[in-house]
Amino acid sequence: MNLKLYINRLTEEVKSNIQNDFNINNVAFKNFSSFDYINFYLIYKYILNEDKEDFFISIPEDDYRPNFFASIFQSLVLIKLFQNYFYHNNHKPILRINDLVYGKIGKENRILIIKGVGPDTLRIHLKFPKKNENGAVNTLIPFKNQTKINPNLTNGRNTVKYIDTYKEFLNENFGVNFPFITDFSKRTLVISETTFFSENDSLPVNYTNKKGKNKNELPFFNYLIECCNDFNTAKSYLLDNEYTFDEIVVIGDTKYRECFIDILQECKWKGKVNNVIIIGTNEPSTEHTFKKWLWSNQEIRIANNENYKIISKEVVKFENLYNELINFSSLIDNYKTEFNINLSFVLRYLNFFYKIIVTDSNISKGIYQEYADRLLHYFSSDSFEEDLKNNFYKNDIYNHSQINECKESIIIHFKLIAAILQDRNPKWEVIVSKSRELQKFYLLVEKKSYDIIKNQLQKNRINNVVLVSDKRIDNKILYWDKCFNDEFNTENKIFVIPYLNNYDVLNRLYELKGKTIVLCYEYIDEIAFDKLIKKKLADEDSRITHCDRNSFIKTKYCLKEEPSKHNPLDSLFDLDVYLRDKSNTSNEELELPKDKILYDILFSDGSTEKFESTKGIFLIENNEQIKTTIGEIYVEAKIRFYQNNNPEVFKKILKIFDSEGLLKSFDSYSESWRITLKKLFINHNSIETLHSKIFDTSNKINLGTFKNYFDNNSSTRFPRIKVLNAIKNHCERIGLINELIVTDYDKFVVYSKKDHSIRQQAGRLLGSDLLDYIASNKTEKSDALKKLNDEIIEQLIDTIVEKVIKQKIISNEE
Repeated sequence: MNLKLYINRLTEEVKSNIQNDFNINNVAFKNFSSFDYINFYLIYKYILNEDKEDFFISIPEDDYRPNFFASIFQSLVLIKLFQNYFYHNNHKPILRINDLVYGKIGKENRILIIKGVGPDTLRIHLKFPKKNENGAVNTLIPFKNQTKINPNLTNGRNTVKYIDTYKEFLNENFGVNFPFITDFSKRTLVISETTFFSENDSLPVNYTNKKGKNKNELPFFNYLIECCNDFNTAKSYLLDNEYTFDEIVVIGDTKYRECFIDILQECKWKGKVNNVIIIGTNEPSTEHTFKKWLWSNQEIRIANNENYKIISKEVVKFENLYNELINFSSLIDNYKTEFNINLSFVLRYLNFFYKIIVTDSNISKGIYQEYADRLLHYFSSDSFEEDLKNNFYKNDIYNHSQINECKESIIIHFKLIAAILQDRNPKWEVIVSKSRELQKFYLLVEKKSYDIIKNQLQKNRINNVVLVSDKRIDNKILYWDKCFNDEFNTENKIFVIPYLNNYDVLNRLYELKGKTIVLCYEYIDEIAFDKLIKKKLADEDSRITHCDRNSFIKTKYCLKEEPSKHNPLDSLFDLDVYLRDKSNTSNEELELPKDKILYDILFSDGSTEKFESTKGIFLIENNEQIKTTIGEIYVEAKIRFYQNNNPEVFKKILKIFDSEGLLKSFDSYSESWRITLKKLFINHNSIETLHSKIFDTSNKINLGTFKNYFDNNSSTRFPRIKVLNAIKNHCERIGLINELIVTDYDKFVVYSKKDHSIRQQAGRLLGSDLLDYIASNKTEKSDALKKLNDEIIEQLIDTIVEKVIKQKIISNEE
């Protein structure tokens, strides 16, 4: 059974179950979709069930449909009135002399005072006679189902109008014989956005604001439904009296996420409410048990008469890349088969190549080279060496030449793949082709590539492609979150996504009303797309087939199993590891080696600088200013960058990030390990000898790097942890046990990490944040820049220089 047929049958079942008690042709149901009818039925069936658990309705979207709040409001009003009708029939109030009632005199309903009660008739006077009427007229009316109204009722300008409207509402929805109920024993408390509360002065619904103010101008002794905006208001003004409620209904995650235990404590466990109904995206994070109805995204779309959302996959052929990946994958499989060694963890670094759409140009060569540098740096790092060796050593393979041969093979494959994509980029070719076919479309790109892709579009004279940054740049540039604003998110838009491997992103794509196209290399990242879609469908189906549905409806949804297709490159895309659905892990953390590269840059004016690869700079090319990073820049490029030549200002910036006030300690510890090294040097003939004494094959570092430690101009504040540990161990071996690196080694480890973190944050502020500020014409300050006064910011801007790169090499300094 397809989903649309399921929703149709479910709606038919729901309507047939409620039409005996409610006239579904009345105005209250006029704008109800299937979604509204089903929600109405769920609440109706739940409320009328006496013995029940608490109830959770999951609506897996951040934004509710326009009619959602109105339909839930109408549902609760109708259901609670229906429930009170049965209670009223069994507990009819006794009418006495001077009670106010609402009844018919001739053809008109009026507010009446009872002056006598007989077995079949009531003797009444008019409560609010008109100018030409005598209120004290002895009139007899039939004793039917009159109900007492609030004796404190005043004759306001709209009092009679409101009362008449309420009576009309009852007649329309329940018939003319439905009693004029004014005292409600079955009541509901609602916590929701104010958009839930319908401004209808005639209904027995009251809204209490945060100051406790509410209206009390109607003929009711109490209110059918009490509404407020948050739990604190409910606790202060609605739960502090003798009234109790049948249920509390809380709508929206923000209304219960932080206070659900308090809601249970103050409402249910103190006997103020019998049951709790939660309507939101995520179930409260407690062990509290609920009866559940889990809506799925597609189900909601169809139930609201919207189109079934399809994320289109456009397959892009790239045989050269596919063949090389087969070779690479075979190498990994061979090690797994022959030696039981699993090296598949390196395959995640291939994701960089599937998503890149930068074409053959100077800047693209720089991007590929920087990634190659980062990979080579990673492959020569301690962490990779350890991972690699551990895999071999587990199988008693200690052959260093074999291990190195394996590492070299991996590096060769990465270089070959980079060369293939540098030669041509089929995904970009598809984007160019679409720009000729379509009038306009939106292209999602990473923030760091925004300027580069923008420049690339201009070079190709493409002006009908609108770039969307995955993260916010400034208010003028369209970014991802803005795409979901109501005024922007329309069905006539087309989005092109160059690469998809993130479950959270996929879920958001389903919220876009327009057409969505994901570009996939055939048999390569196409696998990632297919696995994500399969997971999405499985998650949707698990919600629709949740066992709790059986307690509400009989209609069943039949699953249709699709057989999985085997692909030789399946191992490249492990759903559990690489296609994660953890929103706190960025693509870059997953797909790029974490270690940053340090470059030695020689400029044409003879000056030199050391920069981390991620330092933000402006590339000046063809009179265009392109924001990028130092790692992606090529020789002969003209760049603009912040030059750290104002130590006092830099210290002020460091203090911003030094929340623990440890900078002075960092400085003293940074000096200490160098002093210890110089003491050790005195006892040996040369740096080379000391190098051989301190390090063995397990922790050896480059001799050139070691020599840099003795250079007074070296910028290395702390070496790697393994170097600190080797120095400490050597001091202990030769009896130099009073050195700070021995006595306070644990602090060295902590301080080196914190010092690096603080300087890295400062570097980001002086690189990317400062350049973003300039690029936005000094209108967009980052949170870090906001901590600096304008005078310091201007001092920083004054140090921005423009230079041409003559030489760029990876630094030996670690």
